[in-house]
Amino acid sequence: MDRFYAPPLKSSIPAAVSQYLQNSTLLSLPAIWIELSFTIACVTRYADLRKQLWARWHMALVLIITIVICPPEADAGCVAKGPATGIEAGLVIHLSSSCTPAEREAHAVRGEAVMDAIVRGHPVDLIGVIVRGDLVFDRLAAQTTSRSPVPASEKANRADRAGGDRQRIVRAALSLKDSVVSGAVRHRSADSTLRFEGAVNFYGSHFKEGVDLSRSVFQEPVELSAATFDKEAYFVQGQFAGQMDCQDTKFGSSTRFHRSVFRGSVNCTGALFDGMAEFLEVAFEQPATFERSRFGLGTGFSGSRFKSRVSFSDAIFSRETFFGFAAFEGESVFAGAQFLGSADFSHAEFKQQDDLAKARFDQAPIFTQTKRLESAPPAGIFQAWNGQYALTLVFLVVAALLVAYAVRLK
Repeated sequence: MDRFYAPPLKSSIPAAVSQYLQNSTLLSLPAIWIELSFTIACVTRYADLRKQLWARWHMALVLIITIVICPPEADAGCVAKGPATGIEAGLVIHLSSSCTPAEREAHAVRGEAVMDAIVRGHPVDLIGVIVRGDLVFDRLAAQTTSRSPVPASEKANRADRAGGDRQRIVRAALSLKDSVVSGAVRHRSADSTLRFEGAVNFYGSHFKEGVDLSRSVFQEPVELSAATFDKEAYFVQGQFAGQMDCQDTKFGSSTRFHRSVFRGSVNCTGALFDGMAEFLEVAFEQPATFERSRFGLGTGFSGSRFKSRVSFSDAIFSRETFFGFAAFEGESVFAGAQFLGSADFSHAEFKQQDDLAKARFDQAPIFTQTKRLESAPPAGIFQAWNGQYALTLVFLVVAALLVAYAVRLK
């Protein structure tokens, strides 16, 4: 067998192989190639394995960082939906909750642009948008409506409620959700009505100036829940054909629904009427709910008619409250209500048994010529305390007389 001297190969092979060859100076040629091939293969496989492991760990780390720093919803960006295009296009802008104040300012909409869309009969759908300027519905052209048969009850009040036969019509839906309206919202015309043929949705919006939509006709549901009215909110002589929701709504210095008609249900659960709340001569044809509502200043339901169930359960009336000449045709619930000021039910009529006995009155309520099914007035805290004091006084007087009689006998 041929033998030869194999010098160290430090420069061409790994250190482990070089060290091995230094310890074996005389090797057979086949053994060298076998050992060398095996060693190089092991080193190569080890290096490849380390590369694969590092690559996998690197990909996992990048994926974790991406999920943490850039969640999927962030890919939507600030503008979720922009204005549509076409002949029937409306004003549509949706801003996500992740938008910064600067981004909202950059996408602010002028009040004139909103009114332009309304005048053209296009829908308005804004979410999370800032509206700069006033929304004046008097810009709409007044139209003379054709005379059509109306119910007798409608004819009786047509002159007062409808303001004549001239109407300004909002033909498409109006939706301002979670938005801020910096200007006023007005319909000032006294000789015409404002008719909304589509739904009106102001959910969660903030109105920094006054809102006056008096003499308006709402043919579809009206959503005012979670909205904030910093100043007055007037819906005088309004006609609500559908449901009206004002749950957790914050009303400002003055709220007026004087002589309005609600043909659908009303739900104002948890609403805050921070200022004057006027529901005078209002017709509630469906259930009305004012549970857990708070009335900060004077509150008036005088002359109103509740044709179905009405609930003031756990409501708080901080000041004077008036239900004079009110008619309760259905069930009336006052359990847990607190009247911290005077409460006047003069000339009111309850056609079903009321539960005013379960309410708290800090002052004796007024029931002058009130028609009720129960004969005794409600036993509020004020009246209950007077009865207890009177009974205690009677017992003391009797006890004193007995003691005096016993002394005289001795």
